[in-house]
Amino acid sequence: MSVFKVQLQNIEQGLLDLDPSTHPLAEGTASIYGDLGDPEDVSLQRQMFVAGPNRTYRLLKDGETFTDCNYWKRFAYPQVGREFAFINVVTDDGSVYSDIPEENTFAAGADGTLSTDYTDTVVNFVTTYGGSARFLQVQNLDSTAVVNGELNGDTNVTFQLGGGETQIFNQGDLAITMLRLKTDTAGSTYSWIASVRSVCNS
Repeated sequence: MSVFKVQLQNIEQGLLDLDPSTHPLAEGTASIYGDLGDPEDVSLQRQMFVAGPNRTYRLLKDGETFTDCNYWKRFAYPQVGREFAFINVVTDDGSVYSDIPEENTFAAGADGTLSTDYTDTVVNFVTTYGGSARFLQVQNLDSTAVVNGELNGDTNVTFQLGGGETQIFNQGDLAITMLRLKTDTAGSTYSWIASVRSVCNS
């Protein structure tokens, strides 16, 4: 999920008032942007409702941040000109947004060193990435050690990788919410790659 900041106060736009209590150009003096009017006379448009991709209206208040899918990049520069943008992208999860939900996926991955305890290597896809993994590849990078894996926090859903082996769960096999890994030889290494679907909140 990406983080966005609402910016209704846009001096390049000229369509919304600047807050006279916080913006120096809103003092009623002429500038390159024109005369912005008397501070007591201007209206204060500081919030608005905008429909999200799931037809849920989100109340956007000037200056506030929110977390959602990259649908909201449609209202940010450079996807639209500065004069039309009212959203700033604070952090981008790297996903694309499509009107076809199945196409809203992004890649995630990591590598590292394992211990002999499951609790030392835990990947919670829902908490960390905002959704379950639709595709997962786990690789044992050690030539001799055995890697044990557990899916979705269920001790009955396990797999084992010998030295140099790879396990792949393809899209459609199952939704993977959590991956836990351990090894029989402390210090052995691993890597994983996943495809996560970005789900919109609004």
